[in-house]
Amino acid sequence: MDTKRLLKDHMLSTMIEPLTQDLIKQFHYELKSGVFEDRANGYAIGDYKKRANMVGNQKTCLPADVPEQMNKLMEWYQNQTISLETIAEFHLKYETLHPFQDGNGRTGRLIVYRECLKNDIIPLIIEDKNRKRYIEAFGVYREKEDVRPMQELFQAEQDAYLKECEYFYENNLE
Repeated sequence: MDTKRLLKDHMLSTMIEPLTQDLIKQFHYELKSGVFEDRANGYAIGDYKKRANMVGNQKTCLPADVPEQMNKLMEWYQNQTISLETIAEFHLKYETLHPFQDGNGRTGRLIVYRECLKNDIIPLIIEDKNRKRYIEAFGVYREKEDVRPMQELFQAEQDAYLKECEYFYENNLE
């Protein structure tokens, strides 16, 4: 069975549902359940981390604090008017918490894509060529709580995605 297709189908089938912690955990489970190393290392697949971890040299939310911090994040998000800028800010906050032992980035980017689709916003994909800019946006957020670099990157990636879609649409008209 094609795992990527199943994940895509599941993600699309959840569009009528609000974003919840349980849904995020389901996405994490689907992304990480087939990774032998994660199971061998005792990682909680589909559940919040059980051990402290770091991203680069940055400490993340302690395991005991993850449920409370995720509750706060979800409450904040549910009280926002959803826009590309809001989704970028959610992504920064989510990744800074780093609620899972591993797979936070993949899960976070899946959430970004889903939330764009769910809210009739042109989606985006962070391209490898912009990875440095993506990482730098997290640094700026951690140092200054400035969300603009990520918002600007999301806008640029959204523009690139739209341009690609237009290319295929315009060149496949019959």
